[in-house]
Amino acid sequence: MRPRFQLILVAAVVCFTSLAPPAPPVTAQVRRELPRYEGRHYVIHTDLAGDELREAELRMARMAEEYHRRTRGFAGQVNQKLPFYLFRRKEDYLAAGGMEGSAGFFNPGNDTLMAIAGEQVSADTWHVVQHEGFHQFARFVIGGRLPIWVNEGMAEYFAEGLFTGDSFVTGIVPPARLARIKKLVRAKQYRPFRQMLPLAHADWNAQLTQANYDQAWAMVHFLAHAEGGRYQEPFVNFMRAIGRGQPWERAWLDHFGPADGFEARWADWWNALEADASVALYARATVQTLTSTLARAAAQRQRFRSFEDLSAAARDGTLKIDERDWLPPALLKEAFEEASKLRKRGATLALSPSGAAQTVACTLKDGTRLVGKFTLSGGRVTEVTVTSNAGK
Repeated sequence: MRPRFQLILVAAVVCFTSLAPPAPPVTAQVRRELPRYEGRHYVIHTDLAGDELREAELRMARMAEEYHRRTRGFAGQVNQKLPFYLFRRKEDYLAAGGMEGSAGFFNPGNDTLMAIAGEQVSADTWHVVQHEGFHQFARFVIGGRLPIWVNEGMAEYFAEGLFTGDSFVTGIVPPARLARIKKLVRAKQYRPFRQMLPLAHADWNAQLTQANYDQAWAMVHFLAHAEGGRYQEPFVNFMRAIGRGQPWERAWLDHFGPADGFEARWADWWNALEADASVALYARATVQTLTSTLARAAAQRQRFRSFEDLSAAARDGTLKIDERDWLPPALLKEAFEEASKLRKRGATLALSPSGAAQTVACTLKDGTRLVGKFTLSGGRVTEVTVTSNAGK
């Protein structure tokens, strides 16, 4: 489940998976009262409507695709649509079996994913859903008995992903979270790996702390991205071995070696990471959303001479988008606001000449160049990609 913690100056949501006794199943009365929608990968039960409902279905579809894409090497396939309950009111969430003090949770007793939308769906809402949704996904397709640090660390990894309309950008290191990790590492206040690796679910639940979630996330992030991707293949093989039923202890030794040496490399890497480590990834998310916007306009034969013209069309509502390729208006607004911030920090943004398939090009102050491209078929957007001269 997901209790809320009060962090300094900011009320933040921290992700939890409850492995306490299962909550009761969603009641028949709630099932009758909540409208039911068949999404691409989920059956969504919610009292949301309009753009909020459309965004929920779109995000959930892209979220499932991102889980599959990033776990392709060690996970199977979901062969059914998974149940997701999204409640406007906290009272309804609790009445349906939601746990007091949480903003969302995955109940392994009935395979149900649940969350509170609140009066206005926010980034916090989706952070919760992306975290808890991974637990649901893992139960169906990974198999084996995942160590708690892997399960929670991967859930937090996906929770930090940035939605771009057509996909997600993952691997983000939020500056505030990096600062917390550095503090843990420098003060040696994290759990030694010889304690963290074998930590039981019950022991995790007995001490639900921000530090444990940060460390689990930092361990998974390190395996996914550190040292030029050195640990990616061993991590995939480690997860595959667990999925086949091999005890995690044997799988760890086979693919990573003794914990002590690994812990030292982990601590050194995080200690040396720069505060702006994810600047290019944040920019990538912005460029990807802008490219998704441009692609939809191009599908409607709308052309722009410059990035300024594209921005103006977004502001004055003249941007053309087929209803079948709808994007949340708030997402587009945020993307153009982020583009403005990038320019103020010294980045350049431009469109390629309008005679050919246009691209969105962003050059950051440090020289990193991101280029967003798209493909169309039958008047629909089929693919949006962003390449970088940094090779990411």
